[in-house]
Amino acid sequence: MQAAIIKDIQLLSNPILDYFFICITMMGSSLFYFLALPLFYWCIDKRFGLKLGLVLLSSIYVNTVIKNVTMVQRPIGYPGIRSIFTQSAGGYSFPSGHAQGTTTFWGTMMFKYNKKITKILGVASIILVSLSRLYLGVHWPVDIVGGILIALLVIIVAELVDSIIIEGKYDIKLIYKIILSLIVPLGLIILFPYNENFEYMELASGTMIGYFIDQHYFKFTVNNTVKGQIAKLIIGISIFAVILSTLKYLLPYTEIFNAFRYFIGGLWISIGAPLLFNKLKLNKKTL
Repeated sequence: MQAAIIKDIQLLSNPILDYFFICITMMGSSLFYFLALPLFYWCIDKRFGLKLGLVLLSSIYVNTVIKNVTMVQRPIGYPGIRSIFTQSAGGYSFPSGHAQGTTTFWGTMMFKYNKKITKILGVASIILVSLSRLYLGVHWPVDIVGGILIALLVIIVAELVDSIIIEGKYDIKLIYKIILSLIVPLGLIILFPYNENFEYMELASGTMIGYFIDQHYFKFTVNNTVKGQIAKLIIGISIFAVILSTLKYLLPYTEIFNAFRYFIGGLWISIGAPLLFNKLKLNKKTL
């Protein structure tokens, strides 16, 4: 039945729709949504930028674990199914990372910005990205449904945790926040030591540590002109890419060193870049 659904969708296949759904599926990649982390953190809402990044990273962690536990094969090569743009289909099939990531991102956005336009964009994006994975023949329908449901569960848990943190107003010393930011991601890596988990959990670790240091000592704001915000994004993202590329060239390509690279990248996003923006007068401080 699942194969029949994909084949029915692919009855509409033509070169124009091929390019259209390739573009749509690229918008559902983790790289596309992770651009939102520096955008929000540096330019719009620092705390929400951190939250959005952590929710996305948690969703990727869960997705990676389930894929490697279930080990469901993709429909690529299945008789009668046409699979294209297979470079967007790494690893196992269930659940769909694109459907889960898109739902995680837009679901979190809809919780934050309870507006009609956000809901329309969110629902449309989830539907189109999910449909693109079937049209391209790289996922089964159950992968899409599973990815969406898992994302909803991740969002609900994240919102509950966030509300507890806000309402609890816990006064935890900086040193303990840093220790927790090191131990929790490390524990999750040890629990399920897959390659992606080394990278993304340490990205979360570095970002959290930088955020807590910033909140304690600097309390940077995001206020600036439109030109200033654009300058921050160009400078910050460019240096982030240079950091990862340089460390990849200098260090052995192993899981441990990859984790270190992403840890440094996280520190850059949350504390290194804001410090540089302040020096360049692209960020205003409250103190």
